[in-house]
Amino acid sequence: MKKYLSITSILAVPLIIVLFSSCSKSLIEKPRSFLSPDQFFNSDAEAIQAVNGAYSTASTFMGVGGTTYDWGYWSDEGTGTTVPTGGRATTFDFLTYTLSTADQGNLDNIWQLLYKGVANCNTVINGVSNNAHLSADTVKQVLGQALFLRSLYYYCLTCFWGDVPMWLTPLDVSVEGGAITRTPVDSIRQQMISDLKTAAADLPPVWTGSNLGRASRWAADMLLCKFYLWEKDWANAAIVANAIIANQGGTNRLLPHYGDIWGPANEYNAEDIWELDFTLNTHPQSFSDRYMPRQADEPVVPGFTMTGYGLETVSPHFLASFEPNDLREPYYDWHGNAGITTNFHYVYKQMNWGQPRSNGGLNSIIYRMAEAYLIFAEAENEQNGPTAEAYSKINAIRERAGLPDLAGLTQDQFREAVRNERLHELSFEFQNRWDLNRWGTLVAAVQADSVSNPQGAANVRPYHMLCPIPSQEILLNPALTQNNGY
Repeated sequence: MKKYLSITSILAVPLIIVLFSSCSKSLIEKPRSFLSPDQFFNSDAEAIQAVNGAYSTASTFMGVGGTTYDWGYWSDEGTGTTVPTGGRATTFDFLTYTLSTADQGNLDNIWQLLYKGVANCNTVINGVSNNAHLSADTVKQVLGQALFLRSLYYYCLTCFWGDVPMWLTPLDVSVEGGAITRTPVDSIRQQMISDLKTAAADLPPVWTGSNLGRASRWAADMLLCKFYLWEKDWANAAIVANAIIANQGGTNRLLPHYGDIWGPANEYNAEDIWELDFTLNTHPQSFSDRYMPRQADEPVVPGFTMTGYGLETVSPHFLASFEPNDLREPYYDWHGNAGITTNFHYVYKQMNWGQPRSNGGLNSIIYRMAEAYLIFAEAENEQNGPTAEAYSKINAIRERAGLPDLAGLTQDQFREAVRNERLHELSFEFQNRWDLNRWGTLVAAVQADSVSNPQGAANVRPYHMLCPIPSQEILLNPALTQNNGY
């Protein structure tokens, strides 16, 4: 079974990469046993090894899991879709909206992890650019992947904090670490849009064999679309989404059945545009554990060993929002077997039975074709209203779900329809919080689920769409300013 791209931490490579992590002294000092970047990147193999390591932040933040400070928890908790079992809501201050600047165990870890990823990408980009030791094809492919990954990490940073420091070259934090100001978020997005255009042009439309798991042209274009949506550049979002759907030179398409996307047997299916690769025992993940039942919360169900954490169960409010006969609903609602009903509802599409806790081999799907359809439908409606093309894309998703076609909607009604389809098609796939923030509807969504999340509904405020800059970062870099509300 599998496995493909070997994502070894770049720190395991004999290469010194200065990581910006709280500008701390320990990261300014250079390990003497490591080579400097100008002594590396002397062959295609070394360049490929380096970019493999640049994936490690994505692998940790979007797949490995095992902590309460990764992309998955933040994308779902406190959005009206999920609640933890056993009265553990206070485990997540972003669920109860009791966030504070003292949250060093969570947000500071995220800040440091993402900036380590940025620093690694900057070193790779610097190392391969204009490098006569490398073949032209390797330069293009390595540079394309590093530009994509850096854009991904800045995308995450801006989702959390809005304006953040941006730098695009290897940074000597011993010189500049205490005087790095926040770059306006629109400037960051425009830079990443430019970078992703370059990345998409450099990357192949499909990877095969041992390269499965690398970012393709279409992965770069998916991220490009997300930046366009944030910038409300509807025309370009529609153009790029349509190109992804056409998939010239690629193999991606919308699968006929929603169930064909999920589970170990369906990894690297035609709908998945980019997924992070994991392997039982050798490169495991634990993100599936959050969706799995915890035996302490449930009755014994014969044939099902409950070794999970039960930290992301499906809220009744979310389940009640599905239209009748929506074929996707069962993939959000495992609740027992053989006449035994569990106390909570579980995200079936992300469950991975039969593997030990913290040792899962299920891949993490980041982008898939259905989202491109919904991006096009949203962007087309925002610029031109509900055109025939917009209807064709949203109805393709609805038809697969067994739902009737939409017709005769106003622009406002179509906008709500797209938002509902994103919710029911893409929930628990790193989307919800960032969609709600982009639309300005986070507060309303949290308040609508006051039964499952009474603390969050009472506490949530508009300023919670951004997180507090960790106070440790401000202490070490006084040029940083705090977000409003904190």
